[in-house]
Amino acid sequence: MAGAVSIKAGSPLAPCALLLLACAVTLRAQVPTKPADTTIEELRPTPRQVAELDFPAHPSISASPNGRFLAALQTRPDPVLWIVPTDGGEPFAFRKTWATYSPRWAPSGNRIGFIAAIGPPRIWTVEVDPESGRPIDPPRMLIRTNANAFAFSPDGERIALVSSRATAAGRSEIHIVDWESRRSRVLLRESGTIYWLDWAPDAESIYYGVIPTDSPGDATHRVVRAHVRTGSSENVLEVEEFLGLSSDGARLAYRPAGEQHADHAVVELATTAGEILVQLLMPARPTARWGAGLSSLFQTRVAGMKTEIWEFSY
Repeated sequence: MAGAVSIKAGSPLAPCALLLLACAVTLRAQVPTKPADTTIEELRPTPRQVAELDFPAHPSISASPNGRFLAALQTRPDPVLWIVPTDGGEPFAFRKTWATYSPRWAPSGNRIGFIAAIGPPRIWTVEVDPESGRPIDPPRMLIRTNANAFAFSPDGERIALVSSRATAAGRSEIHIVDWESRRSRVLLRESGTIYWLDWAPDAESIYYGVIPTDSPGDATHRVVRAHVRTGSSENVLEVEEFLGLSSDGARLAYRPAGEQHADHAVVELATTAGEILVQLLMPARPTARWGAGLSSLFQTRVAGMKTEIWEFSY
């Protein structure tokens, strides 16, 4: 670590110095690194149009764990959650009273969460049939806490949410909520705005992207790993935008800082240790999201009142 201090064992100052270091030292996020003497592979993923929708959709979409469906949000004229089959089947809408944004699928596939778009931004969940993607129960409000991002734990029985109460002050809080009891605890407080988070498959850690409070809108973001048991955290990467953790917990997707091109956008995949695995040359800049597997990303393209959803396989 840059600026590391060596403390001689047995020194009378050692206990105090170590305590000060533990309290004061924060790890700086690293810029993604290229393996020594290795050329990073550049790939142009194979595109496949999944659907064309007759409405504009939000760029953040969510793939079901079995890969058969996407949850997408219609943004105009009203916010409506749609389920889009990935095999070319006919999309269908939840009831309009379930106006939502930020849909997320539970890893079990039998539950979808969303944030209400009307009234206070609170998280709701709906039990669904994994085989059809259709709701089988009325929606259930999880907790009376304003939220702006969330993610299901691997077993689907807990939700990590980002409270929006402190957002105006340039801070974020991550809360862990038990789905059954609705009991909540604060995991950590962050100086900055958290906009996306994912649980690791072992449920021991959460990865999230944060915009620093004291930086302009186009500043470098941090990817942070938080430990669920202790609430401690460490910075992992500096990026332009964090796009999420793969379902196996081994790969981070992000848009790298400083990569500006006229004819394509770059999405990098790296290990959780920050080692770049591959660069994907995408045809457009909008946000991409992981598919159910480990070899594809989904992206929306909005033109007027229509939206195309594309899968990019590599």
